Amino acid sequence: MKNIMAIIRFSLVLLLVFSQNTSARMYQWTETDSGSTQLSGKPPMWYRSATSGPRVFVFDRGRLIDDTGIEVDEDVRQQLRQKAFVLVEEDQQKAKDKLAKSLELKQKFVKDKPKKAELEDSEDPPQLVPADDELLADEDVFDDQEQDASTEDTVENLRKLITEWENAQTENAKKALEQ
Repeated sequence: MKNIMAIIRFSLVLLLVFSQNTSARMYQWTETDSGSTQLSGKPPMWYRSATSGPRVFVFDRGRLIDDTGIEVDEDVRQQLRQKAFVLVEEDQQKAKDKLAKSLELKQKFVKDKPKKAELEDSEDPPQLVPADDELLADEDVFDDQEQDASTEDTVENLRKLITEWENAQTENAKKALEQ
């Protein structure tokens, strides 16, 4: 039962981290050396720059909005590049703000959390299902072996999801280009 709760807590933390800090804009390109497809929430350094690099597909909320294989005039190229890097800075600032807020909430929770002796003395029975904020704040629940095993499983599941998403986006991009 303890292992299941630990896995659920860890999964919730990962879900919150990835869902709140991800941008709706994704950049996809294929590495020329390895042939592997890369996917990132940040534009690669060569994106719409004067120097060339691998072709980049840009998706925003599932729609193809830019393809560096299509030539554009200089003004449009500079606008696209500037907007991409400004969006990254805004996303980073939002993530920092959310991190600061979560640390503040954690400090408040740790300060307000009753001690074990207080729980034993109280007449109220302890909660069987912890509140959502307890799931995120109770870091001492995981022991190292459980965390390593669940982390490996979660990372593998995330890799599979990204690969599936990547394949679907590639197919969508091909269809969009054919039209």
